[in-house]
Amino acid sequence: MDWAIPDQGIVCLIGRGDSTKSTVLEALRRTFFPQWNLSFDDADFYLCNPNNVIKIEAIVGEIPDEFRDLAKYGHWLCGWNKNTQSYAADPGEGAEEALRVRLEVSGDLEPSWSVVKNDGDEGVQFRSGDRARVAVSLIGSVSDRHLTWSRGSILSKLTESENISSSLADAARAAKAALEVRRDEDLSHFDQVAEMAENTARELGVRVSNSYRAQLDSDAINVRIAGLALHDGDLPLRQLGLGSKRMLMTGLQKQALHNPHVTLFDEVELGLEPHRIARLLKHLKEDRAGQYFLTTHSPVTLRELDVGDLHVVHGNEGHTDVVAVNKPSIAESIQGRVRSGAEAFLAPRIIVCEGATEVGFLRGLDDYWSRHPHMNSFAYIGVALFDARSGGSVRGVAEDLQALGFDIAVLADSDRPDQLSAEDVAALRRQGIEVAVWEGNLSIEQRVFADLPWNGVLRCIRLAGENLRVDQVIDQVGARYNGILDHDLVEWVESPQLRTAVGLSAKENGWFKRQSLARDWAKEISQYLEDPVVQRNDLGVQIANLRRWVDRV
Repeated sequence: MDWAIPDQGIVCLIGRGDSTKSTVLEALRRTFFPQWNLSFDDADFYLCNPNNVIKIEAIVGEIPDEFRDLAKYGHWLCGWNKNTQSYAADPGEGAEEALRVRLEVSGDLEPSWSVVKNDGDEGVQFRSGDRARVAVSLIGSVSDRHLTWSRGSILSKLTESENISSSLADAARAAKAALEVRRDEDLSHFDQVAEMAENTARELGVRVSNSYRAQLDSDAINVRIAGLALHDGDLPLRQLGLGSKRMLMTGLQKQALHNPHVTLFDEVELGLEPHRIARLLKHLKEDRAGQYFLTTHSPVTLRELDVGDLHVVHGNEGHTDVVAVNKPSIAESIQGRVRSGAEAFLAPRIIVCEGATEVGFLRGLDDYWSRHPHMNSFAYIGVALFDARSGGSVRGVAEDLQALGFDIAVLADSDRPDQLSAEDVAALRRQGIEVAVWEGNLSIEQRVFADLPWNGVLRCIRLAGENLRVDQVIDQVGARYNGILDHDLVEWVESPQLRTAVGLSAKENGWFKRQSLARDWAKEISQYLEDPVVQRNDLGVQIANLRRWVDRV
């Protein structure tokens, strides 16, 4: 991975699962780990092979003045230009003074940290105390340790100047004295065992100075600072839910770290309801001292953040790319795409659908394919659906999403060339986008009712009648057919003209314009997809082409 990180407060990594989002955070954490006892094992190396040496480098800006001291790293300062996001081995005009930090681990599993200027440099040691000054911390599953005054916890940082060791020692002595007062009531059975142990000792020649009795061990009950924990009344806060603890930790960390810091937040939405996700993100945005690296699989998080905060991570065979969502070429349009179709940005492959009918239609086909013994579901393969909401938006949406590194296909009607023209379709295909559009300038309703077996047409009409009343559906078809139709569908005589009337009626009267209706419609249609006649006509051909794209590795 080679990533020029923007100079901003929130950097949110999105993308499919296993795209290395969390690995990026872990790499940052380890590069600035403030102690020496950082353990590695063979599974940390690429392909679990220790011969693949781990090398992580990061450029650190806004460094403290002491880092510039010649006795420290003054001879090793490099340059970083925030505007051009470019590196120079030496500071220069337009570039700030920065440090290039390297973490390297080879087969001996011993990490080494150094400050370097050039690729071939061995550099100078980057000391643990200086790594701690960078203040990189990870909020992951949240350790209950941070809700106590343990060494290194957030609470201990907030009370560094306080010394209560003598008070805690007095508390331990008080506990021992309190139990002694209640010896007759609480310890009589324990003292009987102690007496038996004393007798055994005397018999075996073990010297007894006074007499054996049950008593609290001063070492075991030594109340250390780690035993002091936050409580809500008598309830220890470690009993809070995971989401509440993570929110509390974030707030305490902000209080503890007034100086510049870098906070890594894996799965920021974990354990939180949508309204608390929004509150947490607002809290992070208000922290002007910190830079936050987040990962998420939540559409809520995407909608709450600005498009400039989002970065798509693509990982493939050991190579990771990070793409800013607000690329200059698409910055004006992409914010709306995120708002309207956030779920799609969390998958590696996206089918851009003209409208709700196409989305529901594909969901129904996915239900059918999922039951097939040799086909996998969209969820398993990593395919999401994006509702473009009009034919006129299809090309723009598809091109924007492809620019962010997503693998794109399109399902759209061909009945409105003023919205999606043949030139638009050809342009998308030249860019490597799979496009499924119906032959003959037809909508999806017209194509289906032209190509289904007649029995399938009648079944779909009855399905539409379940939502609109059968007699109403028949009257709509009759108005288009310019003739009187029997209200008993069995009496209808198949003809190209009647099929056309059915298709136009379905389109104009919105028989399947909602996702749920179109999904049920596709389930009705799917039973005919293995019919040889259907497979040869345009309906079967376009669906088969789209399925081949889905199955493409």
